[in-house]
Amino acid sequence: MSTFTGADNENELRVINEFLDELRDTASQLQVLLGNLRSRSVPLTEGLATLKREASNLRSHAHGLNLPMIKLVTHRLDEYVGELKGLGDSEIDEIQVFIDRIEKLADGEAVDEADAPAVVRALPAKRSSDVDFGKIEKKNVEILLVLPEKAMARIVERELANCGYRTSVVRDAFAAVETVVRTRPDMVLAAMELGLLTGTDLGCALAAMPATESIPYAVLTSYEWGSPKLKGLPPRAALVRKGPQFSDDLAETLARFDIT
Repeated sequence: MSTFTGADNENELRVINEFLDELRDTASQLQVLLGNLRSRSVPLTEGLATLKREASNLRSHAHGLNLPMIKLVTHRLDEYVGELKGLGDSEIDEIQVFIDRIEKLADGEAVDEADAPAVVRALPAKRSSDVDFGKIEKKNVEILLVLPEKAMARIVERELANCGYRTSVVRDAFAAVETVVRTRPDMVLAAMELGLLTGTDLGCALAAMPATESIPYAVLTSYEWGSPKLKGLPPRAALVRKGPQFSDDLAETLARFDIT
């Protein structure tokens, strides 16, 4: 028997509606801020600090709510502005794309589940601060990184960004399952240690679901093939080893899965 009551549902609806009101207000304020940044009536450094703060708040507040598209878009906005070291007109224009989408979702825009991956990929790709994107051919290829360690995530993202690939990062296996189902990335690269679960567990879960079984999957680990730690890893999965062989393994994995 369900333990949820009408009062529980009403309370959840109230929390969601309050968040949507906050989301609309914040998006409206950010629209004004973007206009002021374009006219340079607000210093760019001050505006970027505000964008980082508000994006982080929106992502945090959306995290626990049953608003899947808003969770995805606020996550991507926070990733995008979090990587920025400075603002120019092109960055402001790309942030505008996020805010416009957030406003539409807050006003009730419905996105079909089948259309969600396309909506997410239409958002601007985040810019690694270590990569000169003016010299790189951008590709419509998205790789989801499931990496709890921020330092390792940065190394992998930089390597992939230098090849022109889009990336997004989640920190745990549970969030990864939802993200993979909703966004259908071209490949998933996960750490072996993911808290309660392992990279093997995540690989088995994705391989067992018809919606995700065909998505290429690789594990980033210091273990070698044959290690008991890799027992149960789906046969189709690839191994990307840490250390000197990392770049070669990653290139070989991308080639094996025909990700170009």
